[in-house]
Amino acid sequence: MTSDPAPRSDTSHQLGVLAMRFRRTRDEAVRRAIAAEYAREVQRLIETGNWAEAPAFEDQLPDEWMPEAFFAYWCPESPT
Repeated sequence: MTSDPAPRSDTSHQLGVLAMRFRRTRDEAVRRAIAAEYAREVQRLIETGNWAEAPAFEDQLPDEWMPEAFFAYWCPESPT
């Protein structure tokens, strides 16, 4: 029996955890590190091909910190 190495619910939950950590700090270096980790989680979700629901607003980073891959996936028609 095989299992998905990163179940969608676990990875989606991780986005919320990262967003909460991001909001709790004002340290620019820490925010950059969290945003990079968030981008990796977004990429993992995209690669599963099973990302059926965008994260809730509170589980997202501010737009200027969100990874480009997120917008490309969820808003493919939007100009970047």
